Amino acid sequence: MSDSEKKLIQDYFGRQASFNVYAKDFTTFKTGGPVSAVVYPCEKKDIEFLFNLKKNTGIIVKFVGNGSNILVSDHGFDGVIAFTKNFSHIECEDEIVSAFSGAKLNKVIGFCIEKGLSGLEFLTGIPGTLGGALIMNAGTKTVSISNIVLSVEFMDHDGKWCREKREQITWKYRYSQLKEKAFFILSATMKVKKGNAQEIKKTISEIMEQRKHSQPLEYPSAGSVFKNPEGFFAGALIEQAGLKGYCEGKAKISEKHANFIVNTGNASSTDIWKLMRYIQQTIKNKYNITLEPEIELIGRFP
Repeated sequence: MSDSEKKLIQDYFGRQASFNVYAKDFTTFKTGGPVSAVVYPCEKKDIEFLFNLKKNTGIIVKFVGNGSNILVSDHGFDGVIAFTKNFSHIECEDEIVSAFSGAKLNKVIGFCIEKGLSGLEFLTGIPGTLGGALIMNAGTKTVSISNIVLSVEFMDHDGKWCREKREQITWKYRYSQLKEKAFFILSATMKVKKGNAQEIKKTISEIMEQRKHSQPLEYPSAGSVFKNPEGFFAGALIEQAGLKGYCEGKAKISEKHANFIVNTGNASSTDIWKLMRYIQQTIKNKYNITLEPEIELIGRFP
């Protein structure tokens, strides 16, 4: 990124822009090199500026919520990372919840508890924002966010603001067409139902307790690394292949959950990437199954 391009960003965003920020300071993996520009948009017009920046200069813009579900290269990323945390408003009317993309999932769930609304408990413990959950159709083995979405508002790749109903968007396991359709996701409406706040809290506590026992929450990670291939569970395949506990540098396949790679202390993104490649090669050789990453790789890898 040139100095003149950085000045363009600085002049527009002012204090809401930073430069050469290390990804290890904002990703849940705690790894990654310098990002050329980091910005914090607040309004639709800021998104329109970023769209035009990309259109006119070719600079790549990535929107990030909680810094989870991504692996940024040790070489860094010569583009713009735009944090969505300022787009976090949540409201409800009857049994419909409306939330902006930067709202953390735990905040949306907390809002529903306060209002006595049930239906989002399955998202408990997923360390991300609504926008990321929509892009990857987040959920569990049995239910995904697409099951409750009514509509999504987003900017498309022509710079046009759109609102589409769930039926207009293709949804699959850990995939939504929004990945291709949207330059930026603004908000979504979701169908919930009246519930008992105490019962909702009890369900959430049970889910969190189960996650504590089955997931390595004590180490930096990005959650599940691979999607479950059709008819199989990625974690089970990795465990059956005898890979639990295998290390590459300070990156390790969790002994609690084989589909988690954890940073045991000063791991590099390259360590994690090499471990991902080793897992993929091993599973391909043993079972002739291709594991597809659930996390997004940003920047250049070997």
